[in-house]
Amino acid sequence: MRSNSDTHVSPASAQLSGDFPVTTWVEVTDRKKIVNQYWIALKTYLGGLLSRFPEYRAEADDFLQDFIKEKILHPGWLEKADPNKGRFRDLLKSSLRNFVTGEIRKREAAKRGGSSSLVPLDDLEQEIAGPEPVSDSFDMAWLQMLLSETLEKMKQACAASDSNHIWKIFEVRILRPALEGIEPPPYEELVAQFGLRSPAQATNALATGKRMFARHLRAVIAQYETGDKAVRAEIDSLRLFLAKLLPDQKKTVNHLSEESAYE
Repeated sequence: MRSNSDTHVSPASAQLSGDFPVTTWVEVTDRKKIVNQYWIALKTYLGGLLSRFPEYRAEADDFLQDFIKEKILHPGWLEKADPNKGRFRDLLKSSLRNFVTGEIRKREAAKRGGSSSLVPLDDLEQEIAGPEPVSDSFDMAWLQMLLSETLEKMKQACAASDSNHIWKIFEVRILRPALEGIEPPPYEELVAQFGLRSPAQATNALATGKRMFARHLRAVIAQYETGDKAVRAEIDSLRLFLAKLLPDQKKTVNHLSEESAYE
């Protein structure tokens, strides 16, 4: 492991700027924000990769630090990313996979030169060429990040526009019932709580909240993907993720994702 004097990049030190890029995928070149946003997903994915090479699990942090410094933070690497060649998260996954297997190959070759090798190079080549076993772990972490960022941006937008009641109604009628399994409060209760004129006004506020969620979800996805087809594909991925996370809330999951797909 490295000494404390080595350069270290982590979520704590990566919090040098506030929001993740508010630009389109093709303009996502703020390296430190990329590190901050994808740290957990990359670390999860790396853990799965190294499950093939248990001898190197203790070096996971070193591998990730080196990947960030030599790839993500290296001038020109992100600028070469081409959205026409696939999803941004797929670029990160394949790049990390290639980097780690390359590093292991170099280390094993050096050990073999010194008559010592933890992993035979022939076996290593087979592992590199084999199917990818941990893509789901990265994608699930990414979709959790996507949902979290969308909800945070929606909440902030409601606060900025003095529409906190819209967020609160969305929270108690949609989020908490879905995530906590509680019964949504009746609209009459919301009328009294927020000083509304009628249950119809509460219903309209919820509809506005759903549309806000849809707009923010599409905007967040557009930071990484370009084109309506790609955005819809990511919304479908989120729908599948939510269906697994909330198997008893199929109606809510479909409603929210459909709002987003056709907003």
